[in-house]
Amino acid sequence: MKNKLLKISFILLSILLVVPSFIYIISNRTLVNFDIYFNFFLNENANKIIATITFLILFLILFVIYILIIKKNVLKNIKQVLIFVSIISIIFIFMLPWTSSDVFYYMGVGELDGIYGQNPYYITMRDFYYANQDKINDEILEKGATNAWSDTTVVYGPVSQIIFKICSILSFKSVDIAIIIFKLLNLLIHILCCYLIYKITNKRIFAIIYGLNPFILMEFIGNVHNDIIMVFVILLSLYFLLKKKNLALSVIFLAIATGIKYFSILLLPLIIIYHVKQEKKISTRILKCILYGLLFIIVLGLIYAIYYRDIEILKSMFAQTNKYSRSIYSVMYQINPAIIKIVKTALYTLFILYYLKFCIDLLTDKNIKFNYYIRRYNRVIILFSFLLGTFQIWYISWLFATFMWQRPNMIKNIVGITLIAELATSIYMFTSESYIYDKYFIETVIVLLLVWQIFTNKRLKNNSKLNSFPTRFAH
Repeated sequence: MKNKLLKISFILLSILLVVPSFIYIISNRTLVNFDIYFNFFLNENANKIIATITFLILFLILFVIYILIIKKNVLKNIKQVLIFVSIISIIFIFMLPWTSSDVFYYMGVGELDGIYGQNPYYITMRDFYYANQDKINDEILEKGATNAWSDTTVVYGPVSQIIFKICSILSFKSVDIAIIIFKLLNLLIHILCCYLIYKITNKRIFAIIYGLNPFILMEFIGNVHNDIIMVFVILLSLYFLLKKKNLALSVIFLAIATGIKYFSILLLPLIIIYHVKQEKKISTRILKCILYGLLFIIVLGLIYAIYYRDIEILKSMFAQTNKYSRSIYSVMYQINPAIIKIVKTALYTLFILYYLKFCIDLLTDKNIKFNYYIRRYNRVIILFSFLLGTFQIWYISWLFATFMWQRPNMIKNIVGITLIAELATSIYMFTSESYIYDKYFIETVIVLLLVWQIFTNKRLKNNSKLNSFPTRFAH
């Protein structure tokens, strides 16, 4: 009975979180003019404080029930997990992207490419739209041209752009059809991620931790970020490495993941060197590393060849480096902009040295233990995220591709940071989205992290049963 109550409560709270979106859809019947962000009620006349507090209460209760579902072993088999995750995900399809406009950028660059034959790595949406405004009758491109990122060329890899292009072509210049297609794609990918996590680990608890996480549901079904597709492809790469012992397919899928978001390349040394660890001679290891490295480069090169004109295509990799949002740099920018360059140089140097040490240790270790190195890779990703000029909260999802191998305390902290990230975002709900408030966002994250550590550690000491938070998957 208690298990059923938890499931019903989770469903009801999920519905309550999407009620404002339902009301907006019924009232407006289209998302063409949707531009209400960081306002939970999606009503500009509503009191923002009441709206924010309402969201925080609902999200906190949903998160508590999520933890109880994990602890109480509510879902008894993978079939139950996938069915329940599907039900909840379908509910979140109706949540409008009220804390991010990224999906409208995806639509716009897809339209620019698929309908107008323009190369989005060399021309921006804004430039093309305003140069041809009189000839264009296209609500997707019109909405995309007003996006905050419309003045930049595509900031993602070619695989992302191909996905955007296909989705936009199928939308027939309709914003409403486009968002349905993008959401259905993310819904399918989300369920497949749950299943892959289970297939890799043979433990349904990890599929539950990922699949029912309120942060994941809100950011990837509600806000429709493309990071979820990258997580899925990385999981495919790990599946073929560990379960099928097929390094070639693993490398190919990792190249595809890198063609979505560039940081995926950081996993390449671990995947290749782990597979060739049986080679006793270091010279043989190096030769095989080179051969599989070439396979990676060839696949990635073929992907880039679709859009390549000249070396300028690579500037998309650096498009965000001079923009600061929700990072330590945006805080420094308000205090003393002059120190940013020094700090960035120091952090990048530290990261390069740490990563080189990681690769050298992999290459020279005669008895590579995957669990140990995947945890080190986890620290690589955390450090990499820390030095980014623009850090968006949905980047936390990058950790979910490998969270199954982390120690219980780290899994607990990954889950905790998903809660903290959404709570800290309420800073912008109370005010408005602006780098001016990034300092308060960072401070809130730090304070809540300390509270989380103190609270969870105290609970673990007082009740050893709470230490049942899932142990890592031991490959």
